[in-house]
Amino acid sequence: MRATVYHGPGDMRVENVPDPQIQQSTDAIVRITHACICGSDLWFYRGLDNWQPGWRAGHEWMGKLRKSVLTPPPSWISALT
Repeated sequence: MRATVYHGPGDMRVENVPDPQIQQSTDAIVRITHACICGSDLWFYRGLDNWQPGWRAGHEWMGKLRKSVLTPPPSWISALT
């Protein structure tokens, strides 16, 4: 899969990384369909936060559930039409 990887202030790269695996009963694998940048992403990008090279960025996204051990409750799933 592809992921945004932090390499240092001002140095973000989209790289191939291993596919995620289900490790716990609460895990899910989601195929990301839409993503955006959050203001908090700018702190580490500018070197103003304590990020380590190799960490993956991204917490503002939407996607499709691909794999899950549990069936998520309806309140966890929303749809845009």
